[in-house]
This record gives sequence, structure tokens and C-alpha cells, in this order.
Amino acid sequence: MKKTILVAMVAGFSMVSAQAFAAECTDEQQAEAGMVAASISKNAVSKVVPVTGKQMVNISACDVRAGTYSIEYKYNFLGADGLYWIEANARFGAGGSNSSVKVTKASPNMAAAEAKAGVKLASN
Repeated sequence: MKKTILVAMVAGFSMVSAQAFAAECTDEQQAEAGMVAASISKNAVSKVVPVTGKQMVNISACDVRAGTYSIEYKYNFLGADGLYWIEANARFGAGGSNSSVKVTKASPNMAAAEAKAGVKLASN
């Protein structure tokens, strides 16, 4: 019985300590993450709609662990036919290395452009 309790306590502490290494981004880290998110998002959406104007990133969550960022954000951009947006989650290292983007939601006109291009970015 003591061994089972000890194993459960060790497992519980290891889960807590693994989470403790992730920290909320500082303002400086969040600014860097926003710049990287704009760049990697532009690459993703350009498969469907060319980005022709201003871009804006609104970060709703930003965590960093061992130099790897995990963020949730909304990316707004101007294309030839108006304003588009996506909501996404991204993971990347410093400077955007090893980046991955998962689009979770897209504006109606972005969804229409995806259908027209035969490309599916959003998973909604």
C-alpha cells in the first residue's frame, strides 16, 4: 500500500513540475511571438489569398517553455478583395524555427476562398 501511494505521489509531482516549466510570455516575448505569428500565418494563408496590405495579430494566449512558444491568436490581413481573418494555434522556436500552425477558424470570405482554391486551412 505504501509503495502504491509513493508511486502516485511521484507521478503527481512529476506532472506538476512539467507544467511549472511552461511560463506565460513576457511583454517582450509576446511582441516577438506576434511578429513570428504574422510571418508564418502569411505563409499559410498565401496558399489561398495573397496578403496585399496590412496585417495584425491579436494574441489571446502565449506560453514559452525551453525556448518553444505556444500561442493562440487571431490574424487579420488585407487581401485584394478586402479584410480576412483566421484564428489559429502555433508552436515555434526562437525566430520561427520549427514552426507549425493549426488554423481553427476562418472568416466567411476566407472559407469561401479556401473552397474556391480547393485548399482547406481551417479545421472548423
